[in-house]
Amino acid sequence: MLTPSVNVVQSAFPEDQQGEISGLSRSISNLGSSFGTAVAGTILVANLTQHAYAAAMATLALAALIGLANATRLPRTTPATPAPSGAPPRP
Repeated sequence: MLTPSVNVVQSAFPEDQQGEISGLSRSISNLGSSFGTAVAGTILVANLTQHAYAAAMATLALAALIGLANATRLPRTTPATPAPSGAPPRP
């Protein structure tokens, strides 16, 4: 799910900004992984219920479903890139 969504987002920006967009995308990806690990670890360590492992997995599954729902809202096509000046337009 991550690769297609990154491609859609990055293709919406000009080539001179691709470095910044790539870095931001990787940072957000790492933040999400860290946040998920922290949430699951907190639930497991807190041992608030008898079934702490199941609660941690259910929480992560809910987060994954929210991510999937958001991913389905991404556009299915990338925007057309403008032709360089002097070149004929692309179909």
